[in-house]
Amino acid sequence: MFIGFALVVLAIYLVLVEQLHNRRGVEGIRIIAAVAGSGLLLLLPAKVFLTLLLMKNKSK
Repeated sequence: MFIGFALVVLAIYLVLVEQLHNRRGVEGIRIIAAVAGSGLLLLLPAKVFLTLLLMKNKSK
């Protein structure tokens, strides 16, 4: 979960601070998309777990 969050934050850093999309063009956009996409993919199990946990607590 923390690795996924860190990758999403890294993608935001690459866009806002490093301006990677301006310096490297399409290749920079691909790098940013890959980093953000992999971070979101790693966050999915945590979202599913929290949803199931909330559903379990609500049914009690």
